[in-house]
Amino acid sequence: MKTLNIKKFLALGLTLAGAAFTPNLQADVQLLLSGGSASSAVIFDRATNLFTANGGTLTSVTAAAAPNNKTIKTFVGTLGGTNAGLGTVTLGINLAVGAVGGLLDLSSGNPEQVVPAGGFTSSSFIPTFVDSSARPDSVGIPSSQFAESPVYVVPYVFIKNTLGTNTTTLTNLTQTQAQALESSGATIPASFFGGSGTNVIYFVGRNKDSAVRTEIDLNINSLGFQTYTTNSSGQVVQDTNSVDLEGLVDPGQSSGSAEAGIVAYITNSIGEVAVQNIVSHTAALSYNGVAYSTNSVLDGTYQLWNPEYYYTSVSTPLSSSQSTVFNLFYSSITNSSYWSNPNFQGSFIPKPWVDANLIRNGDGAVIKPNTGYTVY
Repeated sequence: MKTLNIKKFLALGLTLAGAAFTPNLQADVQLLLSGGSASSAVIFDRATNLFTANGGTLTSVTAAAAPNNKTIKTFVGTLGGTNAGLGTVTLGINLAVGAVGGLLDLSSGNPEQVVPAGGFTSSSFIPTFVDSSARPDSVGIPSSQFAESPVYVVPYVFIKNTLGTNTTTLTNLTQTQAQALESSGATIPASFFGGSGTNVIYFVGRNKDSAVRTEIDLNINSLGFQTYTTNSSGQVVQDTNSVDLEGLVDPGQSSGSAEAGIVAYITNSIGEVAVQNIVSHTAALSYNGVAYSTNSVLDGTYQLWNPEYYYTSVSTPLSSSQSTVFNLFYSSITNSSYWSNPNFQGSFIPKPWVDANLIRNGDGAVIKPNTGYTVY
């Protein structure tokens, strides 16, 4: 008769139990950063840095198919140093949905488009955090749903086409002119805006998912919205049926780069973009007689700007691993050593600089001086 070896049985049981309850030190982590394209250069630059800093490895960067290849990407790799134990890190970025669209999706838990790669096994994922210069309460979403982390200040500008003769002398928009531009359609001649001739000026605007549109509309006290684009034959037409990333009819461009491209094509046109999105054959206009510069924001004379925040969900907080990646990404942008980077300098303004000089209690609110003014 065979006897059972109790010691071997117990040892085997303890080994199996240990395997079952030992934490996976190589647990992979996935995050999706959603929001607007106003900060795309900084965001993509810092996404690369997240993996390549401290001995990490960026394995792949995969972009979506056109036309979203500049705004939807997936970064996959491993982090270096003490964070190597996170295993494969997948950072998806969707800047085609817009800042307002991102806040709505984070609020409702609505999945967004991602590029399948790394830990993304399907083409959709719920946003982990949202980059937005529009505050949630300014677009009808309770701010109490989110935890917010201040990033920097985003300046906005009206831009004109520089190739057309009608816009050569057009250098400034007043609030009244900006209201008329957005609300009246292509009915007002260039001469009304400071240009020349009787040819009308076309307004090229962003869609409702955009923080740029939201904030400019609040600043100018917009009276309406009619926007123009080009059809497949290159003709200028009123945009009444563009569809946003959620499949909803939402006239206007879905990204700053797309809008700047349209303005550069339509010779007698004016658009609205973040400073980062100014391109060849376009130029920024002054607003109410003040040209954009870092110092014109800091002295309170230039009004078209708002702070950018990263928003996370209060009801669905980040996991420990997600928090580690988020904090690394966030600190790489807000660290003062980054403020002289070409992707940042001139296109964005450090929030501590603005806070030291100005008080603005709400989106589009009156700008008031703080205790003093400092030139940086």
